[in-house]
Amino acid sequence: MTGDAVDYATSREQGANFPEIPPEEFANAVQLVETDGRVYGAAEAVFRSLGYARGGRWLRWCYERVPGFAAVTETGYRAVAKNRMLASAGTRLLWGHDVRLPTYSLTRRIFLHALGLVFLCAFLSVWVQVDGLFGSRGILPVSEFLPAVAAHLGDGAAYELPTLFWWNSSDAFLHVVCGAGTLASLLLLAGLLPLPAIAVAFVSYLSLTIAGQTFFSFQWDILLLETAFLALFFAPARWWLWGRSGAARVSRVGLFLLKLLLFKLMFMSGVVKLTSGDDSWWELTALNYHYETQPLPTVLGWWAHQAPEWFGKFSTAVLHFVEIVVPFFIWMPRRVRLLGAGLLIGLQVLIALTGNYAFFNLLTIALCLLLIDDATWRKLTRRRTRV
Repeated sequence: MTGDAVDYATSREQGANFPEIPPEEFANAVQLVETDGRVYGAAEAVFRSLGYARGGRWLRWCYERVPGFAAVTETGYRAVAKNRMLASAGTRLLWGHDVRLPTYSLTRRIFLHALGLVFLCAFLSVWVQVDGLFGSRGILPVSEFLPAVAAHLGDGAAYELPTLFWWNSSDAFLHVVCGAGTLASLLLLAGLLPLPAIAVAFVSYLSLTIAGQTFFSFQWDILLLETAFLALFFAPARWWLWGRSGAARVSRVGLFLLKLLLFKLMFMSGVVKLTSGDDSWWELTALNYHYETQPLPTVLGWWAHQAPEWFGKFSTAVLHFVEIVVPFFIWMPRRVRLLGAGLLIGLQVLIALTGNYAFFNLLTIALCLLLIDDATWRKLTRRRTRV
């Protein structure tokens, strides 16, 4: 983190060169020797060292300026220093052997490719149905819907329901928007012009969502729009995702917002079940009804419905755990976070195997990929190469 600004060495290597520091001080805490000869130890040495890192200056500022910060951190440092073996074991258990600040450049590339794939599925699905759903001779013609909205809302209609079809609601333009969204999806999937591609895909799908009325009122449509909007703050302003152009700094704000979206999606999915007033969720019998009432159940869904009652209750209990408890793993150290990613992705795979929820599961899995940092991706790639 500090680059070449700070040199690091063990006291065995360099301790003899600093006779002003007693050996017991080296044994008790890390020591920082400034270029002017001043010596600092323990937590102060750590925060002063981090002051030379671009992302660590605020910690030094807190140590020097925030009341109580120095006392608390020095106490914590001494507690860890007196129990180094235990602290080291806990660190390896939660973080693994790589304790460096995780990076997400490779993760961003993989996530944006996955988002492009989801958009491609969404646009192709709409494109083949657009005439029959809300074309001029469709079930809910957009050419009739928008004038009725304008008559009801007046001049503010376009702001209430933003869509490109205010300018042109012909069948030909419906296909133009679907085609533009498909092209943008292909560009994002290929890693080309990621920021403009997301913007075009977002505007196109938002326009279709408004025009599609009831046909676009599902959870996955809203989730795709939320994800795409936040991805605008996460995607790099580069021509290409790979190579040097893809090595741009990852926006921590964008990453945080996307993780927060995943947390909200999963946690609220669990909370809404328990607060719905339906006793079957508390009695763990909800799956007795779920498989036979869900949209387009699969063959595996039929078999799941035949499972013993105890298995259904166990599955419901696991579902509550994954949706309510596991989302907190998103904010935990690496190994706990990876465990959370595995459980969340596993849940989405099981849901997709037993029922058809369009691209919802694929999009949720794409969000879960943000929990896997670059070091883990590289480790998985090396392992695959060896095999």
